[in-house]
Amino acid sequence: MENEVFETLTHYLVEKRLVKMVGQDEEYQAAKLHECEVKNKFESSLTPEQREMFNSYIAAVSETTANIERLHYQQGMKDLFALFKGLS
Repeated sequence: MENEVFETLTHYLVEKRLVKMVGQDEEYQAAKLHECEVKNKFESSLTPEQREMFNSYIAAVSETTANIERLHYQQGMKDLFALFKGLS
C-alpha cells in the first residue's frame, strides 16, 4: 500500500511540478541545447545502422535514468516523511 501511494504521488509530482521546474531552469535549458548540438553532430557521422544502434542505446539509457530518478525522488520523499514524523 505504501509503495502505491509513493508511486501515485511521485507520478503526479513529476508530471506536474518537476516538468514545469525543469522547463524554467536556464542552466538546464543551456545544457540541453548543448546536448542536442553534440548529439546531432555525432549522429551525422554515423551510418544508418550505427544510428539505429545508437538510438537504441540512448533509449535504454533514458529508461534506466528515468527509473533511478524516480527511485531517488521517492527515497527523498520517504526521508522527508520520516523527518517530519520524527519531529512530531
